[in-house]
Amino acid sequence: MVAVVVLLLLAAAALAVAALLVRFSRAVSELRRVRRMTAKLPGPPMYPLIGNALELACSMDEVYDRLHSLASTHGSMYRLAIAHVTFAFVMDPDDMEAVMTSGKTSDKSVTYGTLEPLMGRGLAVLNGDEWRRHRKAISPSLHLDILRDFVPIFSKQGAAFADTLAELAEKGEAFDVTPLSGACANHTICETVMATDLHRNDPMKRDFLDAIPKAFDHFMYRVWRPWLLSEWVYSLHRSRFPEYLKVKDSLNRFTRKIICEKKKALQKHEIPQRKRQAFLGHMLVSEEGAALSEAELAEEVKTLVMIASASSMDALTFLIYTLAIRQDIQDKVRQELDDILGEDRGRPLQHSDLAHMQYTERVIKETLRFFSVVPIFARTVTEDLLLPSGFTVPRGSQATFWLPYVHRNPQWFPEPDKFDPDRFLPDNSRGRHPFAYVPFSAGPRNCIGQRYAMTFLKTVAATIVPRLRFEVPDDGPSRLEDVPLTMNLTVSVRGGANIRVHRR
Repeated sequence: MVAVVVLLLLAAAALAVAALLVRFSRAVSELRRVRRMTAKLPGPPMYPLIGNALELACSMDEVYDRLHSLASTHGSMYRLAIAHVTFAFVMDPDDMEAVMTSGKTSDKSVTYGTLEPLMGRGLAVLNGDEWRRHRKAISPSLHLDILRDFVPIFSKQGAAFADTLAELAEKGEAFDVTPLSGACANHTICETVMATDLHRNDPMKRDFLDAIPKAFDHFMYRVWRPWLLSEWVYSLHRSRFPEYLKVKDSLNRFTRKIICEKKKALQKHEIPQRKRQAFLGHMLVSEEGAALSEAELAEEVKTLVMIASASSMDALTFLIYTLAIRQDIQDKVRQELDDILGEDRGRPLQHSDLAHMQYTERVIKETLRFFSVVPIFARTVTEDLLLPSGFTVPRGSQATFWLPYVHRNPQWFPEPDKFDPDRFLPDNSRGRHPFAYVPFSAGPRNCIGQRYAMTFLKTVAATIVPRLRFEVPDDGPSRLEDVPLTMNLTVSVRGGANIRVHRR
């Protein structure tokens, strides 16, 4: 009897090993196929096993410059392999449109799975029917009517931001505006998207917001070391994994707290009844929101807040830094806002005012072109895809977009290194390829929060610019093209966006 059991166990083990060998053999075969099909593309020399990993063997501060150098060297289509992952960079607008609108490339890149343990299975990482179900549930909570009601909150938080900056103006010292932009963005997101009025210094809220940049640090660290994409392998990293666990805990605890408190408020009828609710309220009371489980809702809260926090902080920072360096642009924005607000520069902005901020909007658009806040994103190719350029992107590869190259294509943006808001005048935009400017991605998987972001930036600009004047210190860059950049999930100013502020 014992012998029979042993034989059965050995047979089961043999079958398991055989299955693993078959899967490994198929994976190797697919990898060879991808490498063979991308071999003719431009790109740096590849080495066995590691591919082009040596090209990115640099500090995180240098990654942005390395990627931009590769795109500048190899052009609008090239390949880059890091260990077992092959990236096919696609940067011609026709090819980008084909990729972004194809059902063969609707899945987010496998590298985004690294964010899942931290951010949860939200829109940023979901695919297929699950993504469509979540998108349908969330979209009504960011309706135009909701954004209209957010303007007073944006204005209030912008006024608090202006007050903080005005206090620093009294000192006359240079400071990095990035963390202050982040605080403004984060408190605004908490009050709008999550409809929570927790105090700014609430310990759990502070831990949550502090954890966001750390989470993205871990993401980038692992993406550029694909052997660490496995959670189990990363757990062996003794110097980083303990902090990684703390970050996860901070993100999860705050999310659970917010949802719990919102549910209690709803049960006590403490939330005003209205036709449309903001994100969290909508998800808890609507039929669309009911399609998501409590666990799915918690993960969407983390996803939305984390991505909005990072991108809004850096976009606002770049806008202020641009105005500080380009005093002529700042003067024109201020004149437009003075004309709109009249003598009462401190009055709260109204939603109707936004339509008149045409020059300010063009400045924001040009800022997002010049500084691509989310510079890189990718899609997994599930079936071979023939592009208009004639190249076939093989299944199993990652179709990747490097926006700093796309947004400086002289075919669509003459003198691309020149900062010119008038590029976005209607006459100058006519005929431009719709996929030549995609700061919020494009196609079915475009950014769900793009209207929120533009409304936030316009409102905060209208609140701070009429009251304050920004400038860079003497040792700061005198030209926008000289601003040093670094990259996490988003792009920021390397060394900090140091400015001085003066009251008007």
